[in-house]
Amino acid sequence: MAHFLDKKSKSRISDADYNILSTGKKVTLGGENNTFGKSSRDYIEMNIFTTTGTFLDSIRLNEPNQYVNSIGNFEINPGVILRRNGYFSGDYEIEFNFFREIAGSNQTVLVDEQKKIYNGDFNVLIDGSIVKDDGSNETLEEIDYKYFIHQISNDKQEVRLATLPINNLNYKKEFESLGDGKSVIYPVNVGNDNLQFDNPSIKNSSDFKISDNSNIQIDDRLIGGKLVINDAYEIMDLSSLGINNDGFIITRGKTRVGGANIHIGDQRTDETILFRETFKDVGNDSNDKQEEDMYDHAVEAKEGNGGLRLFDGAFIMGYVTARKGGFPFKLETTITELQKIKKLDPKLEIKLTAKDLISNQIVESISKQNKTGKGNTLMQGVIPLPDIGNRDTGFLYDAEFKLTFNKGSDESDGRNTITISKPNLFAVLPDYKRGKDTFPANRFIEQGFNF
Repeated sequence: MAHFLDKKSKSRISDADYNILSTGKKVTLGGENNTFGKSSRDYIEMNIFTTTGTFLDSIRLNEPNQYVNSIGNFEINPGVILRRNGYFSGDYEIEFNFFREIAGSNQTVLVDEQKKIYNGDFNVLIDGSIVKDDGSNETLEEIDYKYFIHQISNDKQEVRLATLPINNLNYKKEFESLGDGKSVIYPVNVGNDNLQFDNPSIKNSSDFKISDNSNIQIDDRLIGGKLVINDAYEIMDLSSLGINNDGFIITRGKTRVGGANIHIGDQRTDETILFRETFKDVGNDSNDKQEEDMYDHAVEAKEGNGGLRLFDGAFIMGYVTARKGGFPFKLETTITELQKIKKLDPKLEIKLTAKDLISNQIVESISKQNKTGKGNTLMQGVIPLPDIGNRDTGFLYDAEFKLTFNKGSDESDGRNTITISKPNLFAVLPDYKRGKDTFPANRFIEQGFNF
């Protein structure tokens, strides 16, 4: 006959340690709805004692869900289990413990003289010693793959665990994770595992399948966790990048703002300046005649500077346009692979360096952008321009685009950074005329080759 124990454990914990550990507190392993029995590491321990409390045997019951009835309660027949294990008659006291392995296991391992786990063939000699069956006859030691209680504090608040002499990285990592709020699970044997994602080049999905012979075991204890694959796959193929193609083009986002042009500037390959591409309706309080006068000054200055490009080919806009709308930009890609950055939460930090070509004054400003574009346009927006005297002197602007994006599915995986520098991105023309005899625009144009 089996009697259930209603007293403290008599099995593997000593009376002294049990009295210290038994504080009456309950600790739930796992997250919410992480029901016992759904994890492959859950098991029931059935301990058998005599009626006087002498320990006889311990039986491990795997797959505890088989003992759950239709209404969700555990229903265990100890008599059946006793008879199945050779206990056919007599009085016994029974104790059930419900366990979940979070590190280590009830299994034993063989370790060599360096305390490394050995998985090869072995021989058991007549004296009971175990040696490798590889010709070396190196002695092996059988050790429990678990940890032990090294010390229990007097205030009952701390238990100090220690490792056994097993020189194995996964064994140590599992031990370290015991003190964390999460567990890291490692395969017993590290080999070639195949994870199949659902069209990862197109879909930003977390759905995956594991091959049938995988070393990784997935079960409900991992719900709410994270699968981490170091250096698992290449997000983008950037092998076509080179000196002649850095992958990005920074250009103007609009050609007209507030009724005025943002000109392409002096970018022609035949070393000629076109009026319609530089000064027509430029937006600096100039009339048609004054715009033609600025153009004439640019042509003459270009000839006197050996054919260099005006403002190094920068886009040209007037101070009125700049004051109204800033500089609208597009960050375009020349490689299709770079478009994948759009799915990785890209952000831009743009540093402008305004250069006064006459006084050599330098003014820096920073703005942030996060709007993605369509097609080849990775990001777009408007760079605000600080009020630093664009009307009086004009400035030539350098730009540094600091592009950051997630390395993985979210920011917790870290972020990559790409810096794109564009010297002389755009020029802001000052007022054509200030006062009676001051012509800031023409003076700025004449210095437009001093970049």
